[in-house]
Amino acid sequence: SLNIKPQARLFDGIANNSYVYFVHSYMAHCKDENLVAYTDYGTTKVTALVQNKNVIGCQFHPEKSGMVGHKILLAFKEMVEC
Repeated sequence: SLNIKPQARLFDGIANNSYVYFVHSYMAHCKDENLVAYTDYGTTKVTALVQNKNVIGCQFHPEKSGMVGHKILLAFKEMVEC
């Protein structure tokens, strides 16, 4: 489940703790100011989505994350079209 920072535009309309599809074969670390969402994996905080200006990267698979993933992809599309 995602722990979403309140200012994350990409997640407008998506509830905190929504489930998305992860495949954990590696883990990225980032600066806190770039962290948009994370998940708790045992006792470890795993980066789920980062953003720096107009560059966004996610560790999970939105295309495999059901309706939540669909909403994220639509939000990304809207951000690109602006």
